[in-house]
Amino acid sequence: MKKYFIFIVIAMMIIGGGGFALYSSLTGGPWEGTWWGIQEAGTNWTGDNIRNLETITFTRNDDKTITVEHRVQQGSKEIEGSLSGIGTIDGGRLIVTTKEGKKVTFSYGHINKMIELPLTNADKTAVTLKLLTEENNDEMENVRSEIVKISQKPGNAIDTTVSAAKS
Repeated sequence: MKKYFIFIVIAMMIIGGGGFALYSSLTGGPWEGTWWGIQEAGTNWTGDNIRNLETITFTRNDDKTITVEHRVQQGSKEIEGSLSGIGTIDGGRLIVTTKEGKKVTFSYGHINKMIELPLTNADKTAVTLKLLTEENNDEMENVRSEIVKISQKPGNAIDTTVSAAKS
């Protein structure tokens, strides 16, 4: 009886794992849609916590590659990020060839449902992203507004008088 029980448990685990893999492949897995997160860059000389809002949009292509569009809110500007490029799925990872030709790896944590980027925070931990939803869109926009507001403080403005005096 114990042999059959163990056999049944193992068979259920195999079927469950295969079902999860099939479900992930049919639903596109995490490599679709827009994801966002915050890079904690540390404290500047005026004592402000400097943060970059990272957004990445994954778009599946007909050739089974994924276009990665990385945008970064730095101060009052949104710029193209260094992780933009074309990716291919390798198991639970996405291998992206950036526009500069560098290969970077994104990994997806099925337990915490977050994507880990090859970027680090000031404390050397990885920057993570979560799926942008209607429920957390306001949270993301509040972070964006806070970043812009901090960048516009007079103490955080770039002093051009020193550079102008050198030329």
